[in-house]
Amino acid sequence: MPIPRTRSDRSPRRVLLVGWDAADWQMLDPLLAQGLMPTLAGLLDRGARGNLATTQPMLSPILWNTIATGKRADRHGVLGFTEPDPGGAGIRPTASTSRRCKALWNILTQSGLRSHVVGWYASHPAEPIAGAMVSNQIEFASADERPPAPLKPGAVHPAERAEAIASCRVHPAELGPEAILPFVPDAAALAERDSKRLGMLQHLLAQTASIHAIATHLLAGDDWEFAAVYYEGIDRFGHEFMEFHPPKMDAVSQADFEAYRHCMVGIYRFHDMMLEALLRLAGDDTAVVLVSDHGYHNDARRPDPREGKSGPVEWHRPLGIFAAAGPGVRQGATLFGGSILDLAPTLLAMLGLPAGRDMPGRVLAEVLDGIAEPPRIESWESVDGDCGMHPPDLRIDPEASREAIEQLVALGYIASPGEDAEQAATETIASNRFQLAHSHADAGEHAQAIELLESLEPPLRDAESTRLLLATCRFASGDLDGAQRELASLEAAGTAGPQIESMRANVEFARGERDAAIARLERLVAAHPTREGLHRRLGEMRLTMGHTAEAEADFRVALGMDPEDATSILGVAQCRLAQGDAESAIDHGLRTASLAFRNPRVHWLLGRAHAARGDHAGAIEALEVCIAQAPGWREPRELLRRCREAAPGLGE
Repeated sequence: MPIPRTRSDRSPRRVLLVGWDAADWQMLDPLLAQGLMPTLAGLLDRGARGNLATTQPMLSPILWNTIATGKRADRHGVLGFTEPDPGGAGIRPTASTSRRCKALWNILTQSGLRSHVVGWYASHPAEPIAGAMVSNQIEFASADERPPAPLKPGAVHPAERAEAIASCRVHPAELGPEAILPFVPDAAALAERDSKRLGMLQHLLAQTASIHAIATHLLAGDDWEFAAVYYEGIDRFGHEFMEFHPPKMDAVSQADFEAYRHCMVGIYRFHDMMLEALLRLAGDDTAVVLVSDHGYHNDARRPDPREGKSGPVEWHRPLGIFAAAGPGVRQGATLFGGSILDLAPTLLAMLGLPAGRDMPGRVLAEVLDGIAEPPRIESWESVDGDCGMHPPDLRIDPEASREAIEQLVALGYIASPGEDAEQAATETIASNRFQLAHSHADAGEHAQAIELLESLEPPLRDAESTRLLLATCRFASGDLDGAQRELASLEAAGTAGPQIESMRANVEFARGERDAAIARLERLVAAHPTREGLHRRLGEMRLTMGHTAEAEADFRVALGMDPEDATSILGVAQCRLAQGDAESAIDHGLRTASLAFRNPRVHWLLGRAHAARGDHAGAIEALEVCIAQAPGWREPRELLRRCREAAPGLGE
């Protein structure tokens, strides 16, 4: 029996979800202030905005499937860019058959609603949903192909729409000088000196334009209740051109800086123009939600290309964007501590459907207007009926997989798999287990993470990243000896670095060797003064020792480097409360909650600060949130009891 929908007179007729991979308010806000993003500015004037906290690891296939399902990697099953090919042909790009649970469009298909989905990460082969789906594998097979060359088999559902969809694609050769000049004003002079980089720009621009052309074709073609369009362009441009974005990095030559300094602004403005077309096609009765999975370092915190160790993830910033407008969205609202885990429950609520209790996120009620959260069901996985998911044993064409793998290698997302298919599959399994362990660690499930990491075979088991994550998990679970063993193994292998030294300081501090830990961190800060994490950790140690003035100074140094570092803001709040300034503690605590709502320590701080001011109602509200997030924590329960005794009229 279908799950009934809950609708109100404020409910949108339909919902459009737009994904801008790696979009960041740090880039957008200056462009908005200069009037360079007029479409987004209009959307914000009519609606709501805020930050979205990402999850770890910050890999796009994992994150966009978390957005689509409301679940972490251990539940949805997408663990990386590639996976072993079940046919024994080595590895293949992560497929739609890798996802073990229902995505939004599967839930909506089961509920009798039509969806159009374009370009979503790990969506090949396209699923047979109610509506239309175009997978993320729409690239031309070779430079010789031109529209309307056929798409890869399985790229479009229903298959009869494949020919029309194929004709929408834009080939890089179709992009003349007028298309390139907004990005590279001196493209003609660069054509001979740097044809490879200009070719990559054309390729990325054509891929972005193709997704947009396909999306507008589908949105204009027939009716739908939900649409999801994923644009990878900002992220892919970032990996190629962010090092040339102002201010100039020391590692970048003046000639390259002048040549490519406009590329990132250009791709953001291009996305704004595409957004205008989507809004026009969606209409006024559609709620539009624009999100990114993470941000992207664009200032002094960019990795130095000369170091040679910075992969794609090192460029990612843990805060993405949220913007929404239309029916059911509260105008002028600010998102409060949102996460990518919250998107699926919120989008379901906007469409009148309940989230499952197995979705850990919340409905973002503060940005909704006149839309109540339907009572949750146990799980959509237990709801029977055709949902448009593939059978798990579906095969993918090996040749199509080879081409997609080559694209991932060219973009630097993965290493070349080489000729040994069995070895490539073995390495991929190990790498994906490591990503799964990282996801468990991010969720605080350290025992599961340790078990997975211990199961890895050499050389990955002995790699610096594995031992460091193991040391972190062992430390978090109270196994100081185990953490020390991992650090000793790293030292014996001749491995050193600020992360390892910082973990050594953590172990020393936990063992009561506080002066040694502080001294170690002070040496690290002197050697690496631009690493805000070291200043933050030094502040945390000094705060624990009661040195609140010195601790606050450390936290403020970290905030000077990253003003949105929620942990450092919380540190300042704790210092303020310890010094008797409850009002300032509340201000900083609320700011922390707006960035990291799911941290029970934030609500514990707010509860104590409100209680110190005699505001029992505020204290009770904060402490109830704290206890809901950390039900086994005794101190908040005790303070909540005292607050209720002091203000019996507030009730239970």
